[in-house]
Amino acid sequence: MAKPALLLWTPNMGAMVGSALEERFDLIRLWEAEDADAAIDARAADIVATLTIKEPIGAALLDRLPNLRVIAVPGAGYEGVDVAAARARGIVVANAGDTHSGDVADQAVALALASLQRLFEMDAWTRADRWRREGLPPRRRSLASERFGIVGLGYIGAAIATRLAPFGGDVAWWAPRDKEAPWPRLPSLLALAQWCTTLIVAARGDATGLIDADVIAAVGSDGLIVNIARGAVIDEDALIAALKEGRLGRAALDVFAEEPTPPARWEGVPNVILAPHVGGLTNEAMARLRDAAIHNLLTALDGGPVVNEIFA
Repeated sequence: MAKPALLLWTPNMGAMVGSALEERFDLIRLWEAEDADAAIDARAADIVATLTIKEPIGAALLDRLPNLRVIAVPGAGYEGVDVAAARARGIVVANAGDTHSGDVADQAVALALASLQRLFEMDAWTRADRWRREGLPPRRRSLASERFGIVGLGYIGAAIATRLAPFGGDVAWWAPRDKEAPWPRLPSLLALAQWCTTLIVAARGDATGLIDADVIAAVGSDGLIVNIARGAVIDEDALIAALKEGRLGRAALDVFAEEPTPPARWEGVPNVILAPHVGGLTNEAMARLRDAAIHNLLTALDGGPVVNEIFA
């Protein structure tokens, strides 16, 4: 009897599950196919599960997979998945939940501190012998004087706020829906941007263009924007223009509109720290993500409950 099939989109997904699922599934490694659509159609009736990060999984694809039962997302963002269309067809969608939120929050705080403390500039100043020739570099603000505004207070946003509180600065947040929290929620995103000195973006990945030119302008020429959500959440062109023109003080980014981001795009852009989307890529987090994804795929195959199921 043929095994049910698991659709894998990228080599990263293949490396994540390795051989752990080969006993239960026939693995369809889509990156090895000459024609991806033909490969899907050839096995459409056998595919009961898929492991995905950013691949677009909408109603049209779901209609081609009549026996799909579970979509597992080994990460926090699931903006590529049409959850409503999946649930209407009885398909379970599950993500990483809180599995790696602490590691992503650590990256957000590290980026903020590196920028606010001017660590890269201090290193360059010392190495270029400017300390001896020019004396000390310009002063920076105390962390205790910062006003940290957090966009989105899910698992990651709350973990960021918890990590920032001991530095002594003020913390506030905004998200479309209110919730109980130890920190005040400001009435609008624009109000948060106007209030804060550092804006940290931890919104859902499908909030495309949320941080637009008006929000960037509100953060201002002495402010910092940190993004560990998704690149599309920020109007990247507006961000670059504001940095070049001095209308935004600083930025620190772990995510980009296009990934990998072209280095030429950032040539001549001042006061920005770039990281290659590694917020959640710790050894421990990746092991937890892998285990959660494998658990969900096997559990769903057996008709059991999954962890971190997404309902909307």
